Amino acid sequence: MEKHVLLLLSLLLTSSFAQAQPDPKFDAYLAAERLNLPVDGELLFDCSRLTGYSFGSDNGTTRKTVTVDSLLPFSKAQQLDIKKAGTNSWEPQLQTPRNTETVYKDDYLFYIFYIRVLESEADDGNGEAFLYIQKAGPPYNGLGSKSLTIRPAWTKHYLIARADQQYDPGQMEATFHLGFMKQKIEVGGIIALNLGADIDLDDLPTTPIYYDGMEANAPWRAAAAARIEQYRKGDITVLVKNSNGQAVKNASVTVKMTNHAFGFGTFIEDLVLKNDQTAIKYKAALKQLFNRATTPFYMGGNSDDWGWYSSQDVRNTYTQMAAWLDENNIITKGHVLVWPGWQWMPSFYEGLKDDPVALDDAIKVHLDEVVPIGQEFGLAEWDVVNEPYMNHDVMDALGEDVLIDWYNYVHEIDSLPRLILNEYNILAGGGVKGFQDNLARVIELLQAGNAPLGGIGMQCHFDENLTGIPEIVSILDRFGQYNIPIQVTEFDFSTRDEAAQAAFTRDFITAIFSHPATNKFVMWGFWEGMMWRPTGAMIRTDWSFKPNYYAYTDLVFNQWWTDVAGVTNRDGQYQVRGFLGDYTISASLEGASVSSDAVLTSEGLVVELTLPITGTEIGEQNNVPVEFGLQQNYPNPFNATTTIKFTSPQTGQARFSVFDVTGTLVYSRAVQVREGVEYKEEFTAEKLASGVYFYTVEFPDGSRQICKMILLK
Repeated sequence: MEKHVLLLLSLLLTSSFAQAQPDPKFDAYLAAERLNLPVDGELLFDCSRLTGYSFGSDNGTTRKTVTVDSLLPFSKAQQLDIKKAGTNSWEPQLQTPRNTETVYKDDYLFYIFYIRVLESEADDGNGEAFLYIQKAGPPYNGLGSKSLTIRPAWTKHYLIARADQQYDPGQMEATFHLGFMKQKIEVGGIIALNLGADIDLDDLPTTPIYYDGMEANAPWRAAAAARIEQYRKGDITVLVKNSNGQAVKNASVTVKMTNHAFGFGTFIEDLVLKNDQTAIKYKAALKQLFNRATTPFYMGGNSDDWGWYSSQDVRNTYTQMAAWLDENNIITKGHVLVWPGWQWMPSFYEGLKDDPVALDDAIKVHLDEVVPIGQEFGLAEWDVVNEPYMNHDVMDALGEDVLIDWYNYVHEIDSLPRLILNEYNILAGGGVKGFQDNLARVIELLQAGNAPLGGIGMQCHFDENLTGIPEIVSILDRFGQYNIPIQVTEFDFSTRDEAAQAAFTRDFITAIFSHPATNKFVMWGFWEGMMWRPTGAMIRTDWSFKPNYYAYTDLVFNQWWTDVAGVTNRDGQYQVRGFLGDYTISASLEGASVSSDAVLTSEGLVVELTLPITGTEIGEQNNVPVEFGLQQNYPNPFNATTTIKFTSPQTGQARFSVFDVTGTLVYSRAVQVREGVEYKEEFTAEKLASGVYFYTVEFPDGSRQICKMILLK
């Protein structure tokens, strides 16, 4: 027994000695990192030693100092063995030493660290953590944060934080929240610098951004393209007749989309109520880019200085914003009726926590006052409950069945709006299992209570820890089983890496749009000048466009937009497959024209147009009716070669082209065609990878038709 005690004591002394000794590689490591910075900066604490860190909880977690690979720029790391998930994500947490020098308001704090996972209970083998720069004491207000998917290989990370006030020595720290799951991780190479206030963020290095599925040939892309073709498009048939009811051949037809059926929206600001030059630009961009909006109806916070109960001016502003959206025919959701945590409710609600009847009545009084305003201005949706996983104070006081009561009560006041349950950490940050499981449980609670739950809202505030696209689809699959429409409610991606921001925005929206369970995608702002996380904006303060703006508009108004023209066949028909939404469809011949507005649904659309003429333009070639236009390839799917046929309504030069799902041209050639004569193209795809491709023909008159084909090898 004595030997075991002595051995344990020896190990503890050795570990303490190792932590107390400066890392012999630290000075060279720090000097190398400073070469990449605009200023040297001042160390927030002695980063050369592992002393001063605290770690532990009551769930048996352990920490020890380990020697790392000699190729790394540091020599020692802390190995943290988390035996089980904590009740909260910060149980346990690794806390850095506190600042030893004063940090002044607006100073930029720059952190560098390496991290890896050794063991994890997650299916993908990755670990999870959350780094939080904070005040070292209540209320632990944050200066900056970063969610982390921890991979088996050592990965270097950067984090920038900015001081919101002066922090005297000992008043701030950084903490790694590690209680997400059972996992064993190692963290080392921590450098914490105060760079001062006078730096340009663009001069600082950034963490290389990676997400699963970012590769151009990632398999999810073909699957998403096929789902979009299946779920987001429908068949349009235009029938053109003359005044005698006879089919008209060779009538020119245009099919122009005017609005998406799918919701593309944004959270709005009170700029919509102003008329200065900034407001005019803001309103114009809003109406151009979006067909949905979310408008604020916050109760307010425990500080009583914001939200509905803070002043009559705020109540008027919220009401006028809803009125403006109604006047501009933008389909709108109100956010939020009940955010059931004391910090997000005026203080008088918390004062009623020990009187359940009075608390319940007070919330219903609020609903009685606010919901009719939404009814007056035609709000189509309400976020009835927001973030119940972390904000459950009211449910703790009244019981969880009060959730059912709120949905029923709102529905009784106004039966028309779709009633939404809104939660975060479902898709963002890798998707957090505890949040996901609780959301599923609350949905099932509401369904079991026959509550009129009309939608599942998933906030999507991304930082540089991006959820992989296949995982996004998998999560949507899980919640799609409830047969309740899913909507992305609060999207932004905060990063200074604008190229990565654009790429992920394109891929994320594509995954969302492709999934049959979704019906709406809403950004949490779009203009940098009025954005809660400015780096997440699409439009800069000077109204110039960022790369993510072009990614968004290319998808929504180009790739997923139908604007085509063609001519009717012998039967007076023109057929095309278009994206679901609103259309203006026109036909013309011999100087006469006619048009009609119509809506394309998944059931398809047939539009009959009557031209004020008596001719038919019907002719025959060798007594065989001519079918103009592009035909479906055969065979389809194909594994090497497929045949594509089309018949041009004009004589001249046409162009046959093939594109992959990213819109990249993979084949193109000009062909000479004659009116009414079928042309056949034998397309060989020996050098192309399996997947979905689109082939098009541009006819001599400039009109174009497109079809999809699938290559399987």
